[in-house]
Amino acid sequence: MSKKISRGLILSIEYLALTGSIILIFYSAFNSKWEVTAAALAVIAAIIANFNSQRVSWKQEDDYEADIDINLDIKTIHKMVILVIENSGGSRAYDVTFKITPDLKVLDNKVISDGDIKFIDKNERIQYFFSDDAEMFAENLEGERPKDYKVEYSFSQSENGRLIKKSKTISMEHYRMTTSPDSDLEDFYIKNVNISDKLTKLEKAISKISNK
Repeated sequence: MSKKISRGLILSIEYLALTGSIILIFYSAFNSKWEVTAAALAVIAAIIANFNSQRVSWKQEDDYEADIDINLDIKTIHKMVILVIENSGGSRAYDVTFKITPDLKVLDNKVISDGDIKFIDKNERIQYFFSDDAEMFAENLEGERPKDYKVEYSFSQSENGRLIKKSKTISMEHYRMTTSPDSDLEDFYIKNVNISDKLTKLEKAISKISNK
């Protein structure tokens, strides 16, 4: 039984128990059977507590599992578009395969149409450099390159385990006519543009403390 079905069954049972308890509260209150009302309220409290605990447990379980995503990225390297295959989950992903339609034209007149990766560790990124962002936007506009690509990919969360299949559309067009995202290095420079002033203030503060 799949995780989705088993969780759905558990939630259905909890909702039925919750509904039954609420009905029992109204019935017992109408007939002044307060001990039954109290028992039903206790059951409702237990169901809610179990649901909250269950939700945390399921989230931890989901966070631990491998999860592959594929995107076009112009933020990591300034003015360079890269295809990124990333495992954002908490464990190794196995048997990662992908197919891109139409073929993705990359540097040196080569193309990427599909790929087969034995495994990708957690938080690991596989990157393919394929275009300067200005060049890609120009080619998209002139019809020399497709604006959208369909990606079909699959992976397993355990060795020789069941394959999880996904598909999505990737594109750079949503970045057109916008300011290009800063690369990690540029972001560091922007955040630390006043670092010399901060160091001067820190030096003065230390000097005052040492002179006391």
